[in-house]
Amino acid sequence: MQTVLPVLLAAMLAGLVVAYFYQEHLREKKLQLRVQKLYASQLFEDMIPMLQFARHNAIEQLVVDKTGVVLRYLHSEGAETAFLMRPNGYAYLTVDQQEAMRSVLEECLPKLREKEKYHVTRKRVVLLNGSVEYAFHYTIDNDYKAQLNRAPYYDGTLQPYSW
Repeated sequence: MQTVLPVLLAAMLAGLVVAYFYQEHLREKKLQLRVQKLYASQLFEDMIPMLQFARHNAIEQLVVDKTGVVLRYLHSEGAETAFLMRPNGYAYLTVDQQEAMRSVLEECLPKLREKEKYHVTRKRVVLLNGSVEYAFHYTIDNDYKAQLNRAPYYDGTLQPYSW
């Protein structure tokens, strides 16, 4: 009895580990299918101009929530672009669709994936009625932001002023 119990516990633990990895595999497969569906959709086609503009500008913050995508740019004070779902004729994004949108944005804007430049957080907001909403926030790292702000001084694009 004493030798059977540890073996039984180890087998149960191994079964739980296998089940966990299988669930993660299924979740990743579903995410890949959602990403492929998003790439083939009219929604992605409508977002292409915003993504092309974002690719050539320094992004300070990116927010993906149920209402859409909001990009805030670094060098243009107060400049932001937004792709909001309802005004463009689309339904709000579900949590799974937000995850797929986040993956697509990381693929289209590869600098978001770099850990030393941006960090991503998943926000959980509890509303007054008790329902929960989620959002993904990409925020620029302070060191990378300082590097981008100093760049015009070193590359010669900043012209001296004659006082």
